[in-house]
Amino acid sequence: MIWLGLGIGLLVGLIGGVFLGIWLFRRSMATMEPDDQDLTAMAKKMGVNLNPRQLQVVKQQMKKAGNNPPPLFGSGKKAKNKAKNIGVAKGTSKPSPTSKKK
Repeated sequence: MIWLGLGIGLLVGLIGGVFLGIWLFRRSMATMEPDDQDLTAMAKKMGVNLNPRQLQVVKQQMKKAGNNPPPLFGSGKKAKNKAKNIGVAKGTSKPSPTSKKK
């Protein structure tokens, strides 16, 4: 009976540790601020040369995105039912010609 309690405690601790580790990692990545050399190297790998003004804009965008990290699970927003709008042109009640079934 004591082995069952130890096993359950170990399992709960491992699962909790994984979630805590993921949360801490995401939090540290969100608050991390890369320096100018890292950003320019990353941009050059993507084939873009950044001037100083573009570099400042990129840093501001990264800082803004870091203040609001995405949730751990899901998108954080309730998904809207888009299935009913598939194949229907905007402002009409008739399906578009390209969405007709054959």
